[in-house]
Amino acid sequence: MHGAGGKLEVAMMAWPLAIGLLSFTLMGVTDTILMGQVGTEAQAGVGLGATMIFFSVAFFRGLTSGAQSLIAAADGAGQRTRILQAAGSGLIIGLLSGLAAMILTMGLTIWIMPLLSESVAVIDSASGYMWIRAWVLPISLLSFALMSILQGLGDTKIRMWASICGNAVNIILDFIFIFGWGCIPAMGAEGAALATVAGSATMCIFYAWRFFVVVGRARRPSIEVLRSSIAIGLPAGAQAGLGALAFATMTAVLARVGPAHLAASQIALNIISISFLPGYGLGEAAGVLAGRYLGAGKPRTAGRAIASAREIALYIMGLCGCLFLFAGAPIVSLFTHDADVEKIAQTCLLCAAIFQVLDAVVLVNLCSLRSLGDTRFTFAATSFAAWVIMLPLTYFLALSWGLGAVGAWFAMIIEFATLAVLTTRRVSGVRKGTIGRVDLLLGSPAGHGFEQSPTTALRPTNRSA
Repeated sequence: MHGAGGKLEVAMMAWPLAIGLLSFTLMGVTDTILMGQVGTEAQAGVGLGATMIFFSVAFFRGLTSGAQSLIAAADGAGQRTRILQAAGSGLIIGLLSGLAAMILTMGLTIWIMPLLSESVAVIDSASGYMWIRAWVLPISLLSFALMSILQGLGDTKIRMWASICGNAVNIILDFIFIFGWGCIPAMGAEGAALATVAGSATMCIFYAWRFFVVVGRARRPSIEVLRSSIAIGLPAGAQAGLGALAFATMTAVLARVGPAHLAASQIALNIISISFLPGYGLGEAAGVLAGRYLGAGKPRTAGRAIASAREIALYIMGLCGCLFLFAGAPIVSLFTHDADVEKIAQTCLLCAAIFQVLDAVVLVNLCSLRSLGDTRFTFAATSFAAWVIMLPLTYFLALSWGLGAVGAWFAMIIEFATLAVLTTRRVSGVRKGTIGRVDLLLGSPAGHGFEQSPTTALRPTNRSA
């Protein structure tokens, strides 16, 4: 349990991530709950808009994350210059990605959104929500780049504090902008978007401050560092983009079934978006530690960190699955008072109980493999599971068999069962030293012109900030 790569080390790095992710996720959950008070169409519209935003930024977030893998490995190897250059590449890629995501989101709002639902009310709510959020995506992607750089150095507590403060701003403004207050009119879906924008801007301020404290001034990246960041980030971005497109396609299928099925699935997704956070936090922590130990030339310890994270994730997410089995009805009732939506959502939550256990394994495995630079495999595995297994099953079960949202959830269970088998087999090679792109993480042997030190290069000294 103790020692390098043990459960204690993993848990100490993971718990701030889990809390930070929880607080950040509550932004979306708050929007869903409050929009349910406005109406089912408004709730479904914001859910659809949020899904399309997720699709718009998914590729670019994956592309930007390549720098984090380089930084974690360079931190383990004590390569200070490479850390600063990787930070520079992350900021450049993040800002350019944000501009591209903004243009993409605006295009989706104008040309694609009207095709996704037969309900005019749903489309109006979704379009208004997306248009407002599109304008600040450059700031959002820059914020993600700053967070990734700090996380690569093991500074996980800043994500917790930034998310808590950002969520507090979001919740307060949600009530004001959605329902109106004083001279401020009720804005519905547009109000929810404005509140989310304000919360995200608050988080960016926190990350920027901490970046200058810990990193200082990033350096212009060398061609080799920039290429390595892109070589790792591009497959990760393609994986995220195709995965998000598959998810958006599934959402579009449910939109064709009807607003009740779309809203019910969104409610179930919001519920598990909270329960999956421990697994995601543990996966991120395992990825940072595995990258650090691989950079230090300790593949067995890297493998131990992954195994420790996976075991803890199974315990926690298994308990959440039991909660869904025995307390699904009262949980769903917090999100809606529509009887049809409530009934469908409860059944989806029963499927989510099984999904939780599989998700625990997949989250830790995928996060770890991405951090080790094995992004080509993660791209191939997730694309196969989503496009060859999940989507055809969703169409067949949801539409042809008339199972709606429940059919879509059953398809996701099959998808993640496949991923659990594929990724566990792949991760087993980490301990043997056969998995991990050291050539990209630390540069080619000819390019190791970096300062070395026996200790970590830029590890934050004040983890509580």
